[in-house]
Amino acid sequence: MRLGSSWRWQLSRAMRLALRLRRLCRPQEGGGRVGVRLTAAWRYGKLLLRSLYYNSLTNSDTLLDCAFEPVYWIVDNVTRWFGVVFVCLVVLLTSSVVIIVYLFVLPTIFSSYPAHWIAWHLCCGHWLLILVVFHYYKATTTSPGHPPKDKRDVPSVSICKKCITPKPPRTHHCSICSLCVLKMDHHCPWLNNCVGHLNHRYFFSFCLYMTLGCVYCSISSRNLFLDAYSAIEVSEFC
Repeated sequence: MRLGSSWRWQLSRAMRLALRLRRLCRPQEGGGRVGVRLTAAWRYGKLLLRSLYYNSLTNSDTLLDCAFEPVYWIVDNVTRWFGVVFVCLVVLLTSSVVIIVYLFVLPTIFSSYPAHWIAWHLCCGHWLLILVVFHYYKATTTSPGHPPKDKRDVPSVSICKKCITPKPPRTHHCSICSLCVLKMDHHCPWLNNCVGHLNHRYFFSFCLYMTLGCVYCSISSRNLFLDAYSAIEVSEFC
């Protein structure tokens, strides 16, 4: 009985408060009813509109993200397709350099270098080629690492607003892959993959050995370049 009486008392009190507010808001003059109704309709419309997009996590950054969402969508999709093109360019450029070395540099080395230098060039050149191909393949095909979605006891710093999953430290969301990446460095279009926790060493090794390979090819083909350049200068003067 006490529960029923308290419930009825609270309901009657709420009704009395509603009637009192209505009397206070009632216009005193008959001519102002239209303006009051328009004002009330305007306030109700604003309240309804705010209720559609209200979120306790909404801030200025979220509003900017929503405003630039079409631009982000275009960039993400274009970059995703450019990744395949860039991977093909890397394969074509590396293959063209290898073909040029086999056709022009190695015959010159065989004909003009002593035996020990020939062995050194063969070992060093093929060693760099194998390391470049291996680390590029591993950097492209190895997953960068993603936070587990099933386990909820993983230590996290915040919640990803797009994945709605916990984000461990140094984890960022890749808008191109649409996934959170552990220790994300960047999304590399030349790999068509993110550089993260599990493939960062392969990416660094690929950059290192590719640089060494370029230096080796430049030094090995220096005489060929000087001969070709001098031949061009002589033909121009003649």
